[in-house]
Amino acid sequence: MSMNARQLAEKHERYAITLRRDLHRHPEPSGEEERTSSLVAAELESIGVPYEIVGKYGIIATLEGSASKGSAIVLRADMDALPIQESDSNLARPKAVVSEVAGCAHLCGHDAHTAMLLGAAKGLSEVRCELAGDVLLCFEQAEETAEGIAPMMQALATQDIKAVWGIHVYAGLPSGAISVEPGPRMSGMTSFRVTLKGRGGHGSRPDQTIDPVLCAAQTVVGLCTIPARELDPADAGVLTIGMIRAGETPNVIPDTASFAGTARFFEPKVGQLIQTSFERIVTHTARAHRCEAHIEARGPHPAVINDRALATLAARSVQTALGPECLAACKPWMASESMGYYLPKYPGVFALLGVACDELGTGAAHHNPSFDIDESALKNGMAATLQFAQDVLSQPH
Repeated sequence: MSMNARQLAEKHERYAITLRRDLHRHPEPSGEEERTSSLVAAELESIGVPYEIVGKYGIIATLEGSASKGSAIVLRADMDALPIQESDSNLARPKAVVSEVAGCAHLCGHDAHTAMLLGAAKGLSEVRCELAGDVLLCFEQAEETAEGIAPMMQALATQDIKAVWGIHVYAGLPSGAISVEPGPRMSGMTSFRVTLKGRGGHGSRPDQTIDPVLCAAQTVVGLCTIPARELDPADAGVLTIGMIRAGETPNVIPDTASFAGTARFFEPKVGQLIQTSFERIVTHTARAHRCEAHIEARGPHPAVINDRALATLAARSVQTALGPECLAACKPWMASESMGYYLPKYPGVFALLGVACDELGTGAAHHNPSFDIDESALKNGMAATLQFAQDVLSQPH
């Protein structure tokens, strides 16, 4: 590059931070990213990169390299926010920017992902004469619900794609550090909701009822034994019940009770074992309590598995752009990501970018009201993206 990746990233750092703050103030939940999509489109137009709308609000932009040989690299970011009320403060101080939308906030960092990709797009547009291929900039809607992935994958199906790159800010790493290790990086996931139907009645005569609350309690306890008693200790698997609902009045046994949660895993066989055990425990516990059980499940969504050869290349890219001190190692993250749909089809890397800084108070867990990022890390994410894109496109097809 006539201007190296680090210099390009530093040049557009203020742009990315300003853009991220705008997105943070105006979050939109999954499937409702109208303003966000319009802002991305306007920025792409200002850079001079043509784009198409994918699905309702998703976008794929094509930055053509002047030395293009017909192949392309996909650079991907997500755009949606979470239905959570944000705290005004992080772990140590008031936040620099807070959501202006009640009950909705960017508490997983998708605002940063979108801003970094647009910053990288500005940098790449300045050196397109040196790019030996095209760059497909994918802005995915509804990542949190996985409802934006299908139209994105359909739109990419006709492209000649050499590699895919994505980056996720991560509260589990120090600010500016980047992990690009091979193998499992984020988990696969199945979500579920169970409704138990009994027969309600007065709390003074439980014998005249079929109590779905007691059934739900016993079922949840039984399900929580799956990781401890049915999985191989060497296999990673988590089952979490995050919601239980039943009744409105303390002296009335309701007709129904429900609970919902997720199962997470890296290996498909582990996901299948959890699902089979889950269905067995729910069905037989309900039967023992004379209740009817209805199970709704979504998934399994695939795990994020980094390609070994490209992870090695990405490690070199990070060191070239930022120095060896910025290359980090960390355990796989048990959260889930729709990036898992790209990687079985196209080889690629999903990087984790550290945003934790004790002094600034950043480092609260994702999906937590206090979640915040150290914005100085954004330039490192852009630099790594720029360098990896250049390195991939420079390789023989």
